[in-house]
Amino acid sequence: MNDNVYFREEIRRSFIAHSLIPSITLASVVIVTSVLLWNVNLYRTLAHENKKTATALSTAVNAYGAFIEEKSLSPERIIFDDAFSVSGAYTALKEFIHAQKIAADFTLLSPSYAVVLKGSADDDFIVPEWQNQFTWGALGRMHEKPNRTVIELSSEYNTAGKSEIVIGRALESKNGIDGYMVFTIDEDAVRTALNPTLPFAITDDKGTLFAASLPHAGNAAGKLADGYRSDRRYYFTENEAVFRDATAGGVFDVYTFQNTQQMQSAFLIIALTTLSVLALVIGGLFVSAAKIAEKESRALTQIAQACGEVERGNLAERLSVSGTVEFQKIANAYNDMLDTVQRLIDENKKETHERYVAEIKRLEMQFNPHFLYNTLENIKFLIKLDPDKAQKTILRLSELLRYSIDNDASTARIGEDIRRIEHYLYILKLRFGKKFAYEIDVPDDVQNCVVPKLIVQPLIDNAVKHGFGDKERMKVSISAHTVGKKLHIVVSDDGAGMDETELKAMRKLIRSQSNKTNHIGLYNVERRIELLYGSTYGMTIDSAAGKGTTVRISLPFIRSKT
Repeated sequence: MNDNVYFREEIRRSFIAHSLIPSITLASVVIVTSVLLWNVNLYRTLAHENKKTATALSTAVNAYGAFIEEKSLSPERIIFDDAFSVSGAYTALKEFIHAQKIAADFTLLSPSYAVVLKGSADDDFIVPEWQNQFTWGALGRMHEKPNRTVIELSSEYNTAGKSEIVIGRALESKNGIDGYMVFTIDEDAVRTALNPTLPFAITDDKGTLFAASLPHAGNAAGKLADGYRSDRRYYFTENEAVFRDATAGGVFDVYTFQNTQQMQSAFLIIALTTLSVLALVIGGLFVSAAKIAEKESRALTQIAQACGEVERGNLAERLSVSGTVEFQKIANAYNDMLDTVQRLIDENKKETHERYVAEIKRLEMQFNPHFLYNTLENIKFLIKLDPDKAQKTILRLSELLRYSIDNDASTARIGEDIRRIEHYLYILKLRFGKKFAYEIDVPDDVQNCVVPKLIVQPLIDNAVKHGFGDKERMKVSISAHTVGKKLHIVVSDDGAGMDETELKAMRKLIRSQSNKTNHIGLYNVERRIELLYGSTYGMTIDSAAGKGTTVRISLPFIRSKT
C-alpha cells in the first residue's frame, strides 16, 4: 500500500468515483432500458399480429368444420346420385364459402371416392389411385372414423402436390356412408384473406409447412427450417424475432416473424452513441475532478508547503489562506504556533548562549591554585632577597591575572596571547630555574590570527605538572602554523610522557561530555574549542613513556580585523 497519497489526489479519485459510477450506471440503464422497451414492444407487436392470424385461421377452420358437422347431422341429407339434391348442396356451399373471410374449395365425393361435385372448374382436387386400396390420407381417416371431422395438412389431393388444409367428413345414413364432403384451403387463400403486416408461417403440429411469407422458412422436405423451430413461444433467431402459438385446437402452429437486423444496427448505434457520450462525460469528469480537487485542496496544499518549510527549518513562512473558515482557523492557529515556537527558540538560543558564555568564562578562569600559591611563595622570598625581581614578578602576575579575568572578549590575537603566556613562562622559569626551559616559534604570518585567550596555558601547566616525573630537566616547545584553512598550535615537552593505558584514558577523557576526574586542564581546552567552534575542531594527544607528550590544537584560521 502506498502511504504517500496527497489529499488533492484523494479528492480527485473520490469525485471521479462518485461521478463515474452514476454515469456508467445511467448509461447502462439507458441501454438496458432501451433493449427492454424494444423487446417488450416487439413482443406485443408479434403477439398481436400472431393472434390476428391465428384467430382468423382458427375461425375459418372451425367454421368449415362446424358446417360439415351440421350437414352430417342434418335430416336433410345430400343424395349424391340426385342431381337436384346435389345442386341444392352446391348453392348452400357457395353461399357459406362466400360468407367466410378465408375462401375454400369444396368437393363432394361418392362412397367410392368418385368426384360428384366441385366448387369450381379450376379446382385441382384429385383422388389418388391408391385411395380405394388403402385407408391412407385424410380420406382414409374419414372412412375409418365417419363420425369425426378430419382437419389436417395434406399434399395428396391436388395436382400441384402443394400442402393445403383439408377439412372433411364422411356423411352417413342408416345405410352407411353416403359420401364425403371436403373443404380445402390453400396458401394463396390464406395470404389473400389475412394480408398480414409481418411475415408469417403456418405448420401443422408435426412441423409440416403449409404457408410461409419468408422464402427461407421451409426446407427441402417441406418442413419448417431447423433455425426457426423451438418449443418456446417467443424467441430469437440470427436475424429475426419469432412468436409462435397453436391454433385450431392445436392442429396448427402460427409463426410470426420480425426482422431484427435494422433494430440491431439501431441499438448498436445507440450503444456506440451512449458510450461516446459517456466517454466525453468521463473525460469531462477527469478534467473537472482535477480542477475541483486543485481548488478544494489549495488551502491544504499551502498548509502542507508551510509545514515543509518548517521541516526544513524555515520558521519565517506564514500562512495566508483564503479558503473556508475551517482552513482559515487552521492557518491562524498555525501562525500563532510558529510565533510561539520562534519565541521559545529565541529564548532557548539566548539561554543556551548565556550558558555557553558562562561556561566559557568559567573555563577561562582556570589557573591552578598551586601555581598561584607557589608564585606568591616565591614572591615572598624574592621581596627579601631581590626586591626588583619580586616587583617584576608581581607586575607580570598582575597583568596575567587581569588578562585572564577580562570579560570583554573570549578571544585574542595569538601574538598578544603569546605575550601573556610569556609572563606565565617567566614565573615558571623563576620557580624551577635551570630545570625548566622553553621555546616559542610563532611566525609573523600567524601573529594576527584569532585564538581563545590563554588556550595553551593549561597545556603548559599540564606539561609542568606531569612532565617532570623523575627527570631533572624538561623543555616545553610552543609553535603555530597554518594548514589550509586551519591554524595548528603545537605544545610539546620532552618530559616523562604517558604509557599506552594512560594515553587511551586521557584521549577518552577529552572526548567525553563530562569530567569527574581531577584532570581539568586538557578537558577544559577541548571543551572551550567545542563550545566556540564546534566539533570540527579540537585537540589530539600523542605521548610515549619517557619520550614526552605532544598536544596539537586545531582551530579555524581567522585573522583579526583590528
